[in-house]
Amino acid sequence: MRLRTEVAPRIIRCAALLFISCICSALPAHAQGLRTLQGKVVLPNGAPPESPVRVSLTFQGRHIYETFTDLSGRFSFSGLKVGAYQLTAEGDGQTFETTTVDAEISTFGGFPQVFTQNIPLRLKEGARLPPAGVIAVEELDASIPDGARKAYRQGVKNAASDKPERAVKFFQEAIAAYAQFYAAHIALGEQLSRLKRYDEAIAAFQKATELKPDRALAYTDLGAMLIKQKRYGEALTALRRSITLNDKTAAVYLYLGFAEMMTNDLDGAERDLRRALEIGKPAVAHIYLANIYELRKEPAKAIAELEAFIKENPNSQNEAQVREAIKKLRKQTVEKR
Repeated sequence: MRLRTEVAPRIIRCAALLFISCICSALPAHAQGLRTLQGKVVLPNGAPPESPVRVSLTFQGRHIYETFTDLSGRFSFSGLKVGAYQLTAEGDGQTFETTTVDAEISTFGGFPQVFTQNIPLRLKEGARLPPAGVIAVEELDASIPDGARKAYRQGVKNAASDKPERAVKFFQEAIAAYAQFYAAHIALGEQLSRLKRYDEAIAAFQKATELKPDRALAYTDLGAMLIKQKRYGEALTALRRSITLNDKTAAVYLYLGFAEMMTNDLDGAERDLRRALEIGKPAVAHIYLANIYELRKEPAKAIAELEAFIKENPNSQNEAQVREAIKKLRKQTVEKR
């Protein structure tokens, strides 16, 4: 499907009123600020989970941010105040339990500070893991040469150590040794994305979909990358395919709803954003829904969504912008009477 270019600018102009800067946060969210809390979600054997894990951040009993881990299990939240936080990694319903840990953010002056807190997952009763040191299901494939396996492991280690350039080299080495290495193609695309080499990242994810057309992860990553490139029509195809393979992930519905909004399929966008909220409650979905209702000239509904966003994000640095949008929408409601 080709993007109807005359639609997107109109959507963007309208969304500007409703805090369009949140759009970037969906891929995933990182607010701006001095203090950053980062870490990894890890299984008991030290390996990251096979699929992205939703990680929520709570402050003073209130949910304020959420994101999804990358392939190496990493997550990050920025723009944080001093105080005590809770990190929650959502269980997958099969292998590991939902796990919550505490994290303390302190201050040592006005310079940028980074705090680290990992989340060690607890196995569900009766669940089993691959042998220690095995990082991906694909590694159990006997057809993968040892050289490819070792290079892939080195790539994962460098990715976890925030060394994307070195990680890319190892993942490329793994693929050179074994071109059918699905996990290596996904990992390569992820690191290329971190380096803002988006066209190459898209090519890596596309190759992964060709290798394993029955796996959802590569389609999700491909769709997210296409959205970053504003190739919304193309993103729809990948994201819809992902949902046919796994319809239990909030992030996919969030991406899909946004892409549908940007191609003027407002009914589809509303449906899929609602589904995202049902599954994982990504707060930014309220912003997108508010934009949809403003486009439909339903200011009361748009106000309700923006108020829900503020309620779920009491410490958002963009609260003033959202409240200003509410004020303008209320004025529209009065004028409409």
